[in-house]
Amino acid sequence: MTLEGQTKDQIAISRLREYEPPEGFYVAESGGKDSACIDDLVVRAGVKFDAHYSVSPIDPQETRDFLKQFYPHVRWDFYARGFWRQFLSEGPPMRMSRWCCGFIKEAGGTGRIKVMGMRRAESNARKDYQVYQPHCKLEHTDWLLPIVDWSDNDVWQYIREHNLPVNPLYAEGYKRLGCVLCPYESAKMTQRHIERFPKIAHNWRSAMDHYFDKRIERGTPLPYQTKEDFWQWWISRK
Repeated sequence: MTLEGQTKDQIAISRLREYEPPEGFYVAESGGKDSACIDDLVVRAGVKFDAHYSVSPIDPQETRDFLKQFYPHVRWDFYARGFWRQFLSEGPPMRMSRWCCGFIKEAGGTGRIKVMGMRRAESNARKDYQVYQPHCKLEHTDWLLPIVDWSDNDVWQYIREHNLPVNPLYAEGYKRLGCVLCPYESAKMTQRHIERFPKIAHNWRSAMDHYFDKRIERGTPLPYQTKEDFWQWWISRK
């Protein structure tokens, strides 16, 4: 129980009811544990919503299969069809320049209130997130984060209490799910992803090679002797 005499899920439901717009919420689904909680909470809150998954070429197949099986009501949006073409223009995403997030995960919901499962406990970058906040770039687009103040334990407890399905990748020891070879991952986790998801890793490597060649064609070669040097630099996460 909280100081207000309500459980955390009751507070989350109150937040959803307080901010419900006439047209309903745009609910962003990812196939992760936080999304599982959000999906259940919007249903329990009785608010109007439509749920969306931004299909990503760098998401594990297990995530897609999981969503198809347990969340058939979620709409699949294909904003990232041109991801690899964009790569040739932008180059590999980096921790300080992750153009991929806006291209894939943050696409959709413009002009609406987007309900998402992001939480302060996930990272220092999110420690100042508020329950309700305007999008940092898009006008008339706001974020509602009903479980922003939940801990990992809160999330797993809710999942157990409500018997929610969870992505099978968690059973393999993954703490967080997302894009394979995300530049925010450590070098150790990057190597694990390369071994666990070889097809996606191959696609990344192929894009890196093509970008290396394209830079030479443009007359702006990279400061690496070989494609292998370029690849090893990127996956080292330095």
